[in-house]
Amino acid sequence: MIPFFRKKQNDKKNAAPDIGKIVENEGLPDAVTEVDSATAPEEKSKPWIGVDLDGTLAEWTGWKGLDNIGKPIPLMLARVKFWLERGITVKIFTARASDEANGIPPIKKWLADNGLPELEITNKKDFDMVELWDDRVIQVVQNTGKPFLSMFSAGRPAAPILPNEDSSSTFYLLKKPAPPAGNGGGNKAPEQAK
Repeated sequence: MIPFFRKKQNDKKNAAPDIGKIVENEGLPDAVTEVDSATAPEEKSKPWIGVDLDGTLAEWTGWKGLDNIGKPIPLMLARVKFWLERGITVKIFTARASDEANGIPPIKKWLADNGLPELEITNKKDFDMVELWDDRVIQVVQNTGKPFLSMFSAGRPAAPILPNEDSSSTFYLLKKPAPPAGNGGGNKAPEQAK
């Protein structure tokens, strides 16, 4: 685990870091330092956040070819611009990059058309990726094999679970907390189910 994240977990086991607060207060770390030296890259590079294209940064309405990319999703577009303004490296992380010659040029055009600079486009993780924003990801708690599950179907795996697996002990169910009395609601983050 990146030491940068470890110190922000307040010694709570399995607590996920709040990268937004960390980045706002301290910026991203200069490099990943706790990796196997036999497989780690020699040169020091810059940490980055991966952002999926289809269904995350751009609307997904089904596959219509490499040249067809959906309209921007305003919230995610604003988020990426916010990160870039603060000097955070953002890369577009998409399967479209597997066809470099035909897949990357339409993405570069889409980025420019939507007010984003030319960003690196990749389909590969490396030691400096600190976070991935993707509509298809199932987050797993490090070193446990236990995923977080949302109360919504989009936050649940499509893959089958083990035949003898008890989801109440091998998954963390996230649920929206009840609003505080007299508050009329509230926008708190989901908490782990007890």
